[in-house]
Amino acid sequence: MNIVIISGSARPERTSHQVALEVLNRIGKRDNISVALIDIMEFNFPNLDQVYKKQKSPSDQMKFFSESISSSDGIIIVSPEHNGSYSGALKNTLDYFFGEFSKKVTGVVSVSTGKFGGVRAAMDLQKLILSLGGFPLPRYLTTPEVQNLFKDGVLSDEIYGKRLEGFIDEFLWLTEAVKNQKVKAA
Repeated sequence: MNIVIISGSARPERTSHQVALEVLNRIGKRDNISVALIDIMEFNFPNLDQVYKKQKSPSDQMKFFSESISSSDGIIIVSPEHNGSYSGALKNTLDYFFGEFSKKVTGVVSVSTGKFGGVRAAMDLQKLILSLGGFPLPRYLTTPEVQNLFKDGVLSDEIYGKRLEGFIDEFLWLTEAVKNQKVKAA
């Protein structure tokens, strides 16, 4: 199975990226799974003027993003909550692409320094995934008080670690089920 993780913050002091790296590390330890991280901070797409498929000469970065999502079996988006929703940089990036997300399971991990863990960002992202033609994993993972979860870059909160593993298990199960259904239909 081919999984892509999107780290959805472009802020220099972002804490959500640490969570994306933890998801990458944990999925990378699973058997028979290829996993890659796409960091939107590295892409820095300009404000949307035309969707990817209407770009006259899309950049190599746009081509790479499109191909990475298109060739994946499932996607996990990790986003901070900014002003009651997901990050603007993530929205701008995802708006370039539509067909790439079609019929793909997409899991959402929201991140916040507050006690609610970015639940509003998670709920808004699930609606966006539906609009992109994807299948949002019904269960999203909130990450409250992220500043207390890591010590020296290592996840130190065992309870959050167990919640993360359960989320990954459910995401991989549904992704495999959808992938198998696509094979049957082909």
